[in-house]
Amino acid sequence: MSKNANNSIYSMLKIRNEIWRRRRHRWYSAQTSNDRRSQIIKLFLVLLGLVLANVAAMMCFEKLSFGDAIWLTMTTIATVGYGDMSATTAFGRLATILFMYLVGIFLLAQIVGEWLDYRLDRKERMRKGLWRWTMKDHIVIIFTPLQNGARYLRILVQQIRNTPMLADCPIQVLSPHFPDGLPADIASDGVVLNSGRAEGRTSLSEVDVDSARFIVLMSEDTNDYRSDSLTLDVLDQLTSFSEKGYIIAECVQEANRERLLQAGANAVIRPVRAYPELMVRAMAAPGTEAILEDLFRHQGNHPRRYDIDFADKNWGILASKILQQGLGTPLGYLTSDGEIIVNPHPDNAVSGMALFVMVTQNSDYEPDRMIACLGAVN
Repeated sequence: MSKNANNSIYSMLKIRNEIWRRRRHRWYSAQTSNDRRSQIIKLFLVLLGLVLANVAAMMCFEKLSFGDAIWLTMTTIATVGYGDMSATTAFGRLATILFMYLVGIFLLAQIVGEWLDYRLDRKERMRKGLWRWTMKDHIVIIFTPLQNGARYLRILVQQIRNTPMLADCPIQVLSPHFPDGLPADIASDGVVLNSGRAEGRTSLSEVDVDSARFIVLMSEDTNDYRSDSLTLDVLDQLTSFSEKGYIIAECVQEANRERLLQAGANAVIRPVRAYPELMVRAMAAPGTEAILEDLFRHQGNHPRRYDIDFADKNWGILASKILQQGLGTPLGYLTSDGEIIVNPHPDNAVSGMALFVMVTQNSDYEPDRMIACLGAVN
C-alpha cells in the first residue's frame, strides 16, 4: 500500500476518532447535567418531608396552629431565628434537633450548592456549544471558515443585525471550530453555538433545521473543492426533513453550482469572504445576490465610466435615453466637486463630469454616442 493511501486512511481514522470523542463528551455532559438535576429534585423532596414532619411535631407537641408551626419551622431551617417563638417541650425540642439541626439545615445548604453548580454547569455548556437549544424562525449557519472564521462570522453577524428584516432573528451556528465557545462580542449579538458537525439527521435536528427561517451552508475552505462535497452531503441529509427554511449554499467550483441547486439549495453563491453582504442579501432580498455576485465575475456585467461633462440634465429623462440607446443602465454620476451620486431621484436636475453605467461584458466603449445622447436631453 502506498504512503499516500496510508496517510489518507490515518486521516480518516483520526477524523472518526475526533467525532466519536465529541459525541461521547456531549453524552457524558448531558448525563452529568441530568444526574445533578435529578439529585436536586430528590434532595428537595427529602427536605420537604423533613419540613412537614417538623410542622406536624410542632402542632402535636407544642400545640401550635398550622401557620405558626410553618413559621417556626421555616425560621429554624433558614437559621434566621427571630425569637418570637420556639419549641419549649422536650419532645418538641428533640424533633427540632433531629429534623432541623441535624439534617434539615445541612440538606438545605447542599441543595443550594447543587443548584449553584447546576446553573454554572448549564451556563458553561451553553457557552461551549454543548447545550440543546430549542429555536424557531431562526438562522442556522452550518460550517464556518477554517481561516479567520471568527472574523468573518463577526462581520456577517453585524451585517445581519444591520438589516431591518433580520435584526431580531436568532442565529445558531453548527461548527466544531470554537471549542472554547464563541467570542463574547459575537455571542452578545444573539448568536448561540452548537459545537458539532453536520454528520447526520440527529445533528441537524439539534439545530432545528425543520423550523429554521434560513439555512446557510458555508464552505470551510474556499481553496478546497472538497468543501462542495460536504455541502452536497448536508443537502442530501436535509431532504429527509419535510419542512425546512430557505437554503443558501456556498459553492467553491462553478461547475458544481447546478448540482447544488438540484440537490435542494434555493440559492447558490461563491464564497466571497471579503464581502459578507452577499450572503445577507441572499436572505433579505432573494435573487439580488445573483446580481451582486455577477459583479465579482470576470465574465459578468460591470460598471463603466464615461468622462463627459454635462449640466442641468433631468436624471429621469437622461437615464431613459441612455437605456433606449442601448448604452447601458445608468447608475450615477460624478459631480464637479468629486462626489459620487448613486441612483439619484428621477426629477433631479444633475450636473457632473462623469457618468457611471452598467454594461455587459462584450459591450463596446462608445463615448461619441454617449455625448450625442446627452446632447439630446434638455
